[in-house]
Amino acid sequence: MKNVYVIGVFDLFHFGHVELLRRAKELGDRLIVAINGDEMVASYKRRPFLSEQDRLEVVKACRYVDDAFIIHEYDNKEYIKKYDIDIIVHGDDWDGEGYLKQIRVTPEFLEEHHVSMVYLPYTKGISTSELVEKIKASK
Repeated sequence: MKNVYVIGVFDLFHFGHVELLRRAKELGDRLIVAINGDEMVASYKRRPFLSEQDRLEVVKACRYVDDAFIIHEYDNKEYIKKYDIDIIVHGDDWDGEGYLKQIRVTPEFLEEHHVSMVYLPYTKGISTSELVEKIKASK
């Protein structure tokens, strides 16, 4: 059984999110998703438009997702061990070193726990940032 892990905000859930989750699920048997909590996201980005609970429910409803939960800290080591993660997936909009730093995981930790990283190509033509700009421009 191969467990795949995705960590994200998933605000204004859109086709790009669905594609990321679909492609992540193809890499294993179970897809586990950590939803970054509202306060955490506000500390490095902006406050999400949808609450963490709403974002969780939308992600849980996606047919590719087997389990999802809200995470309130950057450090993901506990969850990687708890869910016996084999693969962590993220979009290729982050460089590897920066992303590992964000989730407080080192290459040594990944090696010790036999976890691989997969960076999937960003879905062209859609992003939450683009949606926000379109909404602002429509006023």
